[in-house]
Amino acid sequence: MNKPLVIILLVAVVIALFATRQYFHQRRENADNDASPRRDVRVEVTAKRDWLSPNRRSRQREQIPVEDRKYEAYFKPLNGGAMIKLNLEQRAYDELAKGQQGILSVKGSRFIAFAVQDATQKQ
Repeated sequence: MNKPLVIILLVAVVIALFATRQYFHQRRENADNDASPRRDVRVEVTAKRDWLSPNRRSRQREQIPVEDRKYEAYFKPLNGGAMIKLNLEQRAYDELAKGQQGILSVKGSRFIAFAVQDATQKQ
């Protein structure tokens, strides 16, 4: 066999293995989220960020001005515990503001809702 052909075949096999691994990881994560109970946690929004999703090649970027954005927010539980980082949709991201307190509803690692707590409801 030619040496370049072996290298190309090896690279294709490695790519296929990584793609298969990622596919099964996403399936397992979705199944875990679906099986998890819904949790409501009192939290404070500590940070939020958005960035362009680099899913196009440079030549396509020149021709297509609209790009996908990714949104995430960081929540700090008020009763202690680890910081919660969640990926959000744009609508939910726009409704959040740093420093807001409220009830965060999550199912596994999936964002469900955030209900802002009024200043009159604070304990």
